[in-house]
Amino acid sequence: MTQHFRRLVFSLLACVSTTFAQDLAPKAEPLMGSNPKGTNEKRKDLAASLSTQREARTMRLSIPAPRGLIVDRNGIALAQNRVVNYLALNFPFMEKATPEMIISYAKAKMAKANQLLLKNWTLPDEKLLSHYQNRRWLPLVFSIEDNITVELSPEEMEKLKPLFEKGELLPQPAYIRHYPKGDCAAHILGFTGKTRRLPEGPIVDGDPLFEEMDGRQGLELSFDAALKGTPGEINLLFDENGELLSEEVLRRPLPGRSVVLTLDYSLQRHAENALQLHARNGGAMVVMDIRNGELLAMASNPSFNPNEFVFGIREQRWLDLNKDPRTPLFGRAFSGEYPPASTFKIVTALGALESGKVTPTSSYHCGISLLIGDRYFHNHNIKNDEGDMNVITAIKRSCNTWFYQAALDVGADAVTNMAQRLGFAERTGIPLKGEGRGNLPTNADHKILGGELANIAIGQGAVTATPLQVCQCMAAIGDGMVMRQPLLVKQVQTISEVVVEAFEPKIRREINLDPIARDAVVKGMVAVVSGDGGTGRAAGIKQVQIAGKTGTAQWKPAKDQNLAWFTGFLPASQPVLAYSVVYEGRPGERVSGGAIAAPIVREVFTKYYENAPTDDPLVAAMKDIPQALAVDEGELDPTAAAAQEAALQRSLPPPPTAEKKTVASFFRRLFRRE
Repeated sequence: MTQHFRRLVFSLLACVSTTFAQDLAPKAEPLMGSNPKGTNEKRKDLAASLSTQREARTMRLSIPAPRGLIVDRNGIALAQNRVVNYLALNFPFMEKATPEMIISYAKAKMAKANQLLLKNWTLPDEKLLSHYQNRRWLPLVFSIEDNITVELSPEEMEKLKPLFEKGELLPQPAYIRHYPKGDCAAHILGFTGKTRRLPEGPIVDGDPLFEEMDGRQGLELSFDAALKGTPGEINLLFDENGELLSEEVLRRPLPGRSVVLTLDYSLQRHAENALQLHARNGGAMVVMDIRNGELLAMASNPSFNPNEFVFGIREQRWLDLNKDPRTPLFGRAFSGEYPPASTFKIVTALGALESGKVTPTSSYHCGISLLIGDRYFHNHNIKNDEGDMNVITAIKRSCNTWFYQAALDVGADAVTNMAQRLGFAERTGIPLKGEGRGNLPTNADHKILGGELANIAIGQGAVTATPLQVCQCMAAIGDGMVMRQPLLVKQVQTISEVVVEAFEPKIRREINLDPIARDAVVKGMVAVVSGDGGTGRAAGIKQVQIAGKTGTAQWKPAKDQNLAWFTGFLPASQPVLAYSVVYEGRPGERVSGGAIAAPIVREVFTKYYENAPTDDPLVAAMKDIPQALAVDEGELDPTAAAAQEAALQRSLPPPPTAEKKTVASFFRRLFRRE
């Protein structure tokens, strides 16, 4: 392969680089212009008598198309391509070549490169012989370590210049996938891998010039067909000495289509940075535009750098990633199924209020425990008896015993039906493999008894949900009328920005929450952040008023690991954004949603507001929205005294029964054997 052919390949790559500056419609014309000087007549003679020329070759090769871009909503590239150079052998034709001659030639050239670069790159003898016999017209890449092709750095290219000028070795250009923002949105983007290794046998029409890539995970996999593009085709003619006489580009490669996401890179990065700083063991954050369902951030921590997979990941690194107890390859934001804990109390409250058996002024006693059957259910976050509460105060204080009683009074169906209306136990349908479904026990599965219902009411037991589902629930409550389909991709377009597929906002279902019930719940969520004694006051920011709900869940009892949640929407009075945050506690760590998850929300939205440009459409949408009025926690229903007293009695341990005075009872009392 001559330097002329190398320039041809590089020119092909340059014309379809990541800038996509020109329209690459298929054309049947030479790319390089005229042939090398003095070859026109020889080309005609050779083409006419090709069958008599033992070493001459004509071949038709495929030119892999560069993958399309993946960009955020503002056009910031999250996945693109870049041109790299590998180090390759350039075999000349050897008259009466023997295996020894071929191997000696190849090893001598590789040794020169290794001496200059302080490398130990080599190839097996059988590969050298096979390539010379079958494919010597094409370069043979040997910059390989651990079966992974290694690119040449600019410094290495400079050191190798003398060898390139002599034609003994050559840099083989190719384009590869590149993720310019590193680990940002890695679980969403996914990564690519080599479609197949380059052929090693005799050249056949359609063989690729260099290795092709395809999607393996994330959006790279889901939109692989759109991103791949259309390969080009080139016809090459070599003389009996292996010199390139002509090339004819029959079809230029057409780059793949660009995928435009709904994500906002700035908000995504703020969320990821906050999780990396405050949720090192594991966590996730999701932010959704309530008005159209667009996902603006979907962050998971820990993460990984998809650039590690571009050339092929080393076996030890792959094992390390898979054995890491923090599971960095796991997309927690959409795949993690967690008990939603007290964030689910919002669902219980809405279900109870819409049943008609509970009103905004209905009161239950907030004691330290409640006896249900033969078991006490405790108020873990409240250490003292706090008296009677209505739903607003119960949400503000996150009183377990209030929600136990409300759920028992209205029954399981009122709670679970509301949960299903709000999207629990149902995948959202975003275009990512591995989205979690969550779980929600219902009477349709089995008869839900009092103890199980108490656990469901506070988001524990068998109830699980993804952070994405919890955020979707809050978006629906923020709207009050409809649940919108969560959107991750806005559109797919050509390199000339012609939209070929658009994903329009659509309503997933109408929920039509009762306005009185919703108003009471929203007041409670505002009180969580802005009210005296609210459990989520650490989430407050100065720019807008936030409505929220804390949650602390028992997660992995065997490892003594708990979860912290904070979720809600903003601005409270006219919601635009919904959010959810989950924090995975370390073994033995004491966590709470108000102390750990709420500050993450404050940090992310504060930084977003402070760093957003003045014309940012999201900031503009939330500008001049009035703050909610001072929290009014309402009144208690004066007719509910009897119910309050009954609830109080249920929350107290049963009195000890009288025991006859006998010798046996004397010894039981003496040794306190109860």
